[in-house]
Amino acid sequence: MAEVWIEQRERSNPLALRMICGFAQLMPRRLTRLWLWPITLYFFLFAPKARAASRAYLRRIPGKSASWREVFAHLHSFASVILDRVYFLTDRFDKFNVTIEGAELLHTALAEKQGAILLGAHVGSFEAMRCLAIRHAHLPLKIMMYHDHNAMITRVLDELNPQVARSVINLAQPNALLQAKEAIDRGEFIGMLGDRVLPDEKSVSVSLLGGKVDLPIGPASLSAMLGVPVFVFFGIYTGANRYRVTIQLLHAGQQVPRKERDTFVANTMQEYASRIETVLLQYPDNWFNFYDFWGDET
Repeated sequence: MAEVWIEQRERSNPLALRMICGFAQLMPRRLTRLWLWPITLYFFLFAPKARAASRAYLRRIPGKSASWREVFAHLHSFASVILDRVYFLTDRFDKFNVTIEGAELLHTALAEKQGAILLGAHVGSFEAMRCLAIRHAHLPLKIMMYHDHNAMITRVLDELNPQVARSVINLAQPNALLQAKEAIDRGEFIGMLGDRVLPDEKSVSVSLLGGKVDLPIGPASLSAMLGVPVFVFFGIYTGANRYRVTIQLLHAGQQVPRKERDTFVANTMQEYASRIETVLLQYPDNWFNFYDFWGDET
C-alpha cells in the first residue's frame, strides 16, 4: 500500500521560513535563488523518504535513469517552486515570464456567471494559477484544501497575502461541502487538488505512468451532483523564471443521473490522471508528491 501523505512531517521551522521569505522580498530573485542549492542539498542528504520517492517516480519516466543528478534536479525544481510562491503571493509577477493557455474557457464561464471546479494536482505551481486568477483575471475563487497539513509553511505564507488566505475552504471543517456548494451557486470557482487520498476517503483506482494508484472521487462526484463544469489546470515550471499555465476542459457540466455516476466518476478521474501523465512526460521535474505514491517500497 502507498504511504499516507498526510503523515509526513514538516522539515523546517518558522524562523528559517521567515528568513527565506524576508530575503526573497528584499533581495533580487537571482541572489535569493542561491539559497536553493544548500536547501536542496539538505533535503537530498537528510530526507531519505523524499529521495526514494523521487527515484521511484523518475524510473517511471522514459529516458530517466533516476541517477543522483536527476534526483537532485527534481528536488531543486521543487525548491524553486516553493520559493517562487513568495513572489506570487506578494504580486511580484514582473519577476516571471508566464504564458497562459485556455484562459478563454474561464472567461466564458465567468461571463455566464457559471460556477465551476478548477482541478489541479501536486504538479508545478498551484500558487501561480491561484494568484493569477485572483489578482489578474478577477476570478471569484475559493480553494478547498486541508489547511492544517504542513501548517507551518502554510501559516508563514498566509501572512504574506491575507486575501489569498481568506479564499480557503478548510476541508477539515464539517460544513466544507456546504460552503463549496454555496460558492458555486454564487457563480464562484472552486479550486482543489485531486491527486491525494486521505485514509477512509472514497477513491477510485486509475492508471498513471504504468502503475495503479487511488484518486479521490470527490471532485468528479461534486461535478456530477451539482452539474458544473470541471477544468484541469497546471502551473508548470519550465525553468529559470518561466511558468506555463494551462487550463483544459475535463467535463462540460451536465448533471449526471445517479445510476450513471459511478461510471462517470471512474472515467473522469482516469482522464484526469491521463492529463497529469501527459504533463509529466513533457515536464518530469514538476511532480511534487514526495512519498511512496505507487507503493513501490512495499
